[in-house]
Amino acid sequence: MQDGPRKIRIATDQDDPEVASQSVENETGELEQSPAAPAIDQSVEELRAEIERLQAEVAQERDRHLRAVAEMQNFRKRMARENQDRQRYAGQSVLAAILPVMDNLKRVLEHQEAAGTETFARGVQMTVDEFFRVLASLGVTVVGSEGEAFDPNVHEAVARVEGANVPEGTVVAVDTPGYCLHDRCIRPARVVVAAEG
Repeated sequence: MQDGPRKIRIATDQDDPEVASQSVENETGELEQSPAAPAIDQSVEELRAEIERLQAEVAQERDRHLRAVAEMQNFRKRMARENQDRQRYAGQSVLAAILPVMDNLKRVLEHQEAAGTETFARGVQMTVDEFFRVLASLGVTVVGSEGEAFDPNVHEAVARVEGANVPEGTVVAVDTPGYCLHDRCIRPARVVVAAEG
């Protein structure tokens, strides 16, 4: 064993940080703080500042996220209301187009007594023609006329007749006309079809 004062090496910044952060005992037996301690204190403060900055950033991002979710919910509600309104008032443009026809028909009926039968019939026919012009402007076409071939997509056979002197499957009479909107059949025409025989 050695006699005399013990020599202890003090850790520096160049040494391992864990060793540098430890306190050492000097020759008199008192604890002495390593010279690296102020640097560690500074690092701890920097880390605390970084943690606070990140926490503030997280809070800000959370707030942004909550606002985005609220905006999305409001957007969905607004779209649902708009869709509901669209469905509820889908026929508005059709009604606006048909109302003048109804006005003219009412005028014809109001003047039927003053007008002769021929004038009254002409007024009704003009109103019907106007009505079909309005339907055409809305994309409606009339289907079902005599002489055309039976088409199950737009015709509904209500009767078959033999000896019509036309090929089998030909429409020989129209009971009720049909209507198509663009390429979709709204109501098939009810027709009488020629049968073989």
